[in-house]
Amino acid sequence: MRKSTLFVTVLLLLLNACAINRAPSANLLEKRSDYEKVHEIKGALEEVDRPLLVPTRTTPTIADIWVHPHELANGDYFRGGWIRTVVTRAYWQVEEKKQSLLMPEPVENKNRKSLSRGDHHE
Repeated sequence: MRKSTLFVTVLLLLLNACAINRAPSANLLEKRSDYEKVHEIKGALEEVDRPLLVPTRTTPTIADIWVHPHELANGDYFRGGWIRTVVTRAYWQVEEKKQSLLMPEPVENKNRKSLSRGDHHE
């Protein structure tokens, strides 16, 4: 009985210590939504925003080759067909772009009418 009580106590202390020493999490979605109107994401994105390296994938060069119909040396007839082959493979290319990561501020439309319970349009 004494050993099991000691074991359970030590186990609870270890589990409690793990939960207390957790590092604060940085949730980028909450920062970007700016619920508290702190605008701290603008400064963080402007630091990263000079210049922006964007990887792009090039398209491969593909060739279609037509083999004409002919009779082979052993007497078999080859009726012809297309062979598709890759001449140049696709590769990654890094381009330097000066593009802002920040979303543009929405423009408020002053002419928009709000529909309340009393306003009915038929």
